Amino acid sequence: MEWYIIICLLFGGMVLLLLTGIPIAFAFLIVNMVAAYFFLGGMAGLIGTVTGVFTSITTFTLLPVPFFILMGELIFHSGLGLDALNVLDKWLGKLRGRLSILAIMMGVIIGALSGSTIATCALLGTILLPNMLKRGYSKSMSLGPIMGVGTVDALIPPNALTVVLASLANIDVGQLLIAGIVPGLIMSFLYFIFVVLWCHLFPEEAPLYDVPHIPLKEKVIATVQYLFPLGLIVFMVIGFIFLGVATPTEAAATGTLGSFILAVIYGRLKWEILKKSVMGTVKVTAMIFMIIIVSSTYGEILAFTGAAAGMTNFITHLSVPPIMILIAMLTVILMLGFFMETVAIMMITIPIYMPVVNAFGYNPIWFGVLMLIALETGLITPPFGVTLFVMKGVAPPDITMADIWKAVTPYVLIDILCIALVLAMPFLATAVPSLMGMK
Repeated sequence: MEWYIIICLLFGGMVLLLLTGIPIAFAFLIVNMVAAYFFLGGMAGLIGTVTGVFTSITTFTLLPVPFFILMGELIFHSGLGLDALNVLDKWLGKLRGRLSILAIMMGVIIGALSGSTIATCALLGTILLPNMLKRGYSKSMSLGPIMGVGTVDALIPPNALTVVLASLANIDVGQLLIAGIVPGLIMSFLYFIFVVLWCHLFPEEAPLYDVPHIPLKEKVIATVQYLFPLGLIVFMVIGFIFLGVATPTEAAATGTLGSFILAVIYGRLKWEILKKSVMGTVKVTAMIFMIIIVSSTYGEILAFTGAAAGMTNFITHLSVPPIMILIAMLTVILMLGFFMETVAIMMITIPIYMPVVNAFGYNPIWFGVLMLIALETGLITPPFGVTLFVMKGVAPPDITMADIWKAVTPYVLIDILCIALVLAMPFLATAVPSLMGMK
């Protein structure tokens, strides 16, 4: 059977099952089991698939996933994250567009710890959106920052999504985590500049309002009390990885331990908080690992049938500049973001994309960062980005989909600009990781 027929059957079967409402992991599992039976030798293929379940998740590189998720859950449920954000709110003072800027800051901090664009959007939409609209902020200046900042989630570590991508693509986890820092900071800075300039040009979009004066001494004390300890936890993860003191798994465990200690010190580690944190971790980890399990079989089928090799050979022999092929690959990821979550998109594309990336000799760390940006941008791209419908669900009834599309468009353009910057200047993604090998 020709390679393109196999790929069409696999992809078409998954799309059809997803349209029926079956959970993503089970849709992939059904397609993989059927494909394994027909392409991998009947019952022997099914037995091999079951055996591969254990080898696909019993890998050291995946251990940071539950640790990162538990760390985020503890910081969120204990209220430590919100305390830190209240400190940032005090420092902003009477600044035009302060709530939009606060949304960006909150999105960077909470999103990086949770690693979920959808969860961050739902949380910020519930906490900040009503107050922004009440203060007279326009719909665009209220909705846009909340949805847009979700893209930074996958870039600013620590986060579990980067670990999953690195594991699936066989990329160094520590280097990919570090590689996202510079592009993530650039993206956050561009969001900030856009909000400030827009509010300056159109002051009616974000009216000023009275903010109680807070003495400098109180701000400094609050910063030392709530913001500094959280920054220390982030350093325990990122700093340890960069300095070579610990592996990503060890650094993630250290950061989680730091979260436990902080929660105990501040008297926040109640039984109910611990229960919510652990249950949330189990649910998210089980979902991610389930998708990873079925992705291993998917990759084996593509390799065994020759579909992956056939597609790689076809693409590398096209009379098209390699950079155009890379742009087309990223465009496909953006389009898949209309319908699927990030882990599912990675599962479908990585087994096909990585042989092409390696054949062209591209730096896998560089491509990994590009893929992370494209994955998150696809979730907020009109008209069908998944996050847009999440925002519609938490927004007041008078917010229409047209309002949401209009609000998020500038942030999609900023994301695309960031993709173009990283494409044109690969050192933005590779410079910092390269320093890790010099120590």
